[in-house]
Amino acid sequence: MDGAFVKSITENKERILNLNPMDRRTFTQTCLTASGGLLPMPDLLQELGPPPKLHKIPKTDTHVHLFDLNNLSYGWLNNASEINRSFSIRDFQKASKQSHIGKILFMESGADAGLGIKEARWVASLVKEEPRIKGIIANLDLSGDDAEKSLAELKEVTLLKGIRGKFPEAASESQGFLSGLKSLAHSNLSFDFLISLAQYDEATNTARKCPDNVFVLDHLGNPNVKKGDFESWRQGINKLAEQPNINCKLSGIITKAGKDWTEQEISPYLLHCIDQFGMDRLVYGGDWPVVLLAGSYLSWSRAFEKITGKFSENELHKIYHLNADRIYNL
Repeated sequence: MDGAFVKSITENKERILNLNPMDRRTFTQTCLTASGGLLPMPDLLQELGPPPKLHKIPKTDTHVHLFDLNNLSYGWLNNASEINRSFSIRDFQKASKQSHIGKILFMESGADAGLGIKEARWVASLVKEEPRIKGIIANLDLSGDDAEKSLAELKEVTLLKGIRGKFPEAASESQGFLSGLKSLAHSNLSFDFLISLAQYDEATNTARKCPDNVFVLDHLGNPNVKKGDFESWRQGINKLAEQPNINCKLSGIITKAGKDWTEQEISPYLLHCIDQFGMDRLVYGGDWPVVLLAGSYLSWSRAFEKITGKFSENELHKIYHLNADRIYNL
């Protein structure tokens, strides 16, 4: 590539960063053409980084997984060979170095049954190494026979902020599950929905029956981006968003789109959730290290910044960290 071309980009970096999102997009398209296709747009934008106003705003990452295969087992990783290894907090630190993460919320990582308490205690022990860890979402089957006892043990774990676990069929009619949710509400603990399209109605009904609970919809409700069934997903999201106690996590979308994802492909999903849930019920999630199945932590972080870059600085503060800090009591 022409050295003068690259030098020109470097020398004008600050001016380029101050372009609005549309002008930045036009600029990168021009660079792509001028370089004869040798300077891919995603690489260029990652090199340039986000616009200046975004440098000022820290993100609270509400969805960080960590794997310890030496002391815990994760059966689901047998079907995810690319990430079937231990991932330490140092791995996350390295991957997120350029993403301006101010606080970390650990999300239970699918450890095998009966290991939720052990996993939570392990993560709590990491705070000395990484003080940005401000909360833990632990795994617990609220409809299980020992749910009450297990919840009492989990509440003794430092930084417990909520629960994610099995969402049973007919959850809104399950007395055991509803009783568990009631216990969470009394303890000021949230519940994360990890659900598919087929479970949207049940989640909506459950939230309606439990107005005192705080719910968070993980990964925009796991839309099937590859199949392109946007309309069914859109209708379901609209119903979920009608429940004021359901919040939405902007995360996991590139994994649903696959390795060939584009900003243009995922943008409609993020923007629709932003439109439906409003600026006060949205949080950011990096989905580390599952995000590696489709890209890198930085590529997702940059895409998130670009898609949301059109909003005001006040609105960005909300979806970057203020909402998360409030919703999860961080």
